[in-house]
Amino acid sequence: DKGIMVGVAFTMAVFLYKSMRPVVASLSMHEDKVLKSSEHFRLKGCRHISVVRFDGILFFANASYLDEQVAKFRTEQPDLRYILLDAKGINDMDGSGEEALEEVVNRLRSAGLGFAMCGIKGQVIAVMERTGLDKKIGPENIYADTKEAVAAIMAEVHNATDLPPDGCKNCPLTQYIPKTA
Repeated sequence: DKGIMVGVAFTMAVFLYKSMRPVVASLSMHEDKVLKSSEHFRLKGCRHISVVRFDGILFFANASYLDEQVAKFRTEQPDLRYILLDAKGINDMDGSGEEALEEVVNRLRSAGLGFAMCGIKGQVIAVMERTGLDKKIGPENIYADTKEAVAAIMAEVHNATDLPPDGCKNCPLTQYIPKTA
């Protein structure tokens, strides 16, 4: 009996730990023409736009982790101008998760950075609509899929700025560029 209880307690502890630190991946174009984890597949990342995928439920146990990871991306990319949160991996969100996401939006916008979301699941958009977060993000910053979002954000980032209006020639969001050793 004690062995079973220890096993159950250990399993719960591992589950909670993994839930507290879900995968938060920065995405770049893979050779199969799909955005994939730049770290896992050793891909070069875009200097101006960070496409970030959060894989897991956004809830009280990991709400601050999203903010930590976004802050890390901002620190690692001094030329960053926009963050796109690919929400396909977010299966659900509670009030704490919604508050954390709202805080991320506030911090990015107060720093002069853009923020958008794509691939939002129905149960997550329902929470956002109930709390008004969808309006705060703005319907013009919510996209159905990653491809549409990246194209729109690239046009915005390159319009009337110091960046080339036609986009960067070697953008890791539009073409496969492996990291060199």
